[in-house]
Amino acid sequence: MMGKIAVFFIIIFLVLFSLLSFFNKGMVELTVWQGLTYTVPVIALILVSVAVGILSTAVFVLIRDTRRSVESWQVQRQQKKEARVRESYAKGLDAYYASRFGEASELFDRVLESEPDHVSALLRQGDIAVHGRDFIKAKNMYMLAKESKPRGIEVLLSLADLYEKQEKWQDALKALDDILEIDSENKKVLYKKRDIFESTGHLEEAIDIQHKILKCKLTPEEEKDENTRLNGYKYEVGKHYIETGSTDKGVKTLKALIKTDKDFIAAYIALAEGYLKEGKEKDAEAIFKKGLDETSSLVFLVQMEDYFITRGEPGKIIDIYQKAIQKDRDDIRLQFFLAKLYYRLEMIDHASNTINAMDTTSFDHPGLHILLGNIHERRLQFEEAKNEFKKALRAGKPLVVPFCCSHCSFSTRDWTGRCPECKSWNTFILDINEVCQIQKRQSST
Repeated sequence: MMGKIAVFFIIIFLVLFSLLSFFNKGMVELTVWQGLTYTVPVIALILVSVAVGILSTAVFVLIRDTRRSVESWQVQRQQKKEARVRESYAKGLDAYYASRFGEASELFDRVLESEPDHVSALLRQGDIAVHGRDFIKAKNMYMLAKESKPRGIEVLLSLADLYEKQEKWQDALKALDDILEIDSENKKVLYKKRDIFESTGHLEEAIDIQHKILKCKLTPEEEKDENTRLNGYKYEVGKHYIETGSTDKGVKTLKALIKTDKDFIAAYIALAEGYLKEGKEKDAEAIFKKGLDETSSLVFLVQMEDYFITRGEPGKIIDIYQKAIQKDRDDIRLQFFLAKLYYRLEMIDHASNTINAMDTTSFDHPGLHILLGNIHERRLQFEEAKNEFKKALRAGKPLVVPFCCSHCSFSTRDWTGRCPECKSWNTFILDINEVCQIQKRQSST
């Protein structure tokens, strides 16, 4: 079809050319250069002009098509190269996540041979080096990635993580600060920076970061948790001031904390210790009682027990127990602790009378049976003592009600404001009904 069309146009051209030749038989002078003039037929000049035009067009089209072909070849070549890079990187990722790090490293090397500034491949090579504890190579990979992408958050985070592993805290903080210049409300970065300050003991700086975290968008649950952490830091700072001799600053910090959170038991106890360190015994007693009134926590009774017995004033703590019992006669725990206190003070009859007045059917605590066994033993009632010890199933153990963490069920005899197991603040309670022990057994099964 195309051939027929070409023949048709050629015939038309010949016909037109013949007509022009018939009507244009004259001659014309054509000067091609100075002194070079030729006399040529008009039709020949037309023919030459047409030929030159066609030739010029053909040359232009040839150059254009050649350039397009070269560009197309280059694009195809680049696309094939990019496809090879993507395929090698994808296979490298598969090997990396399958923990085949040697294979992954070889595949990422192929990527970097074709594309030396491939940021993701550089980062994964750095991660592999970190896994192999080759921190020098890891840093080199991350720095190359940073050269290619100076403001890349993933790059800066990788550097920060590397510095943390090396305990280069200042370098880690610098990398995190670089990210915050780009994204000031990056919660992940703020958390990492806060955790570094906490782990290195810079709690005042941690408090500053915690305030910034609370300005970010948080869920109600997250906001509650972060406020709890903020109060925990304030507690630690106040306690540190007291322990290091800056008692005034410690007392001020803890008093402010109690105003913010009236249920922070540990803050009351630390504040009382601060007052005792200053010799302000009346203020310490007042804080203990205020804590008991605000929280109704038996922890304060245990703390005051030790305090008044050490001072040789057991009558005061007995009076506090009796007033607490009068206020809430249904709280069997108070009667149990009072009986335990009487036994500690070797007031055996008072201890026995207190227990006999209790409704033990609703309070079958092993410690109660141990206490009764000890009382019977002191009265040389060995058969009764043996029966009580059998009920307790813990014969021979001292009469101690442990503290436990209401968050993770960690148990210990020693009071602390922060659980050493789960690091939660203000979670220690007296495990009177062995709630924590039951939770531990349930979680283990």
